[in-house]
Amino acid sequence: MGKKFNLSEYNKGIDEMSEDYIEKPIAPLEARSAFGPSKVGNSLMHVIKGFGKKYGFANVDIIENWKEIAGDDLSLKITPVKISFPFGERKNGVLWVKIKNASLSSVIQYQFPMVVDKVNTYFGYNAITSVKIKY
Repeated sequence: MGKKFNLSEYNKGIDEMSEDYIEKPIAPLEARSAFGPSKVGNSLMHVIKGFGKKYGFANVDIIENWKEIAGDDLSLKITPVKISFPFGERKNGVLWVKIKNASLSSVIQYQFPMVVDKVNTYFGYNAITSVKIKY
């Protein structure tokens, strides 16, 4: 297979100020975890939550759990884009969705009251009152 590279053997006899000296990279203390490296998904959720709040999602979990909220059939046809609320409120909002197939838009619009009920049930209050298509 080949010999493994040994950093201490390589640096033996080389002055630390030399450009040939190799340092082992060490993560800062705040980035280290007692349980080992964290999952990439855990780190990305902080970024996603920041974007979610910026672009109108009251609760970014709606993106993560869209399949459970809308159901298998509907989640394949529509995806949430944003929720817009009246100024200063967190109720009576509008859920903006994208449709995977534009030819189904008239058929899917009949299912929007069901989507409103499912999202409001998920939130536990009347978070949205209508659904609109964003093209």
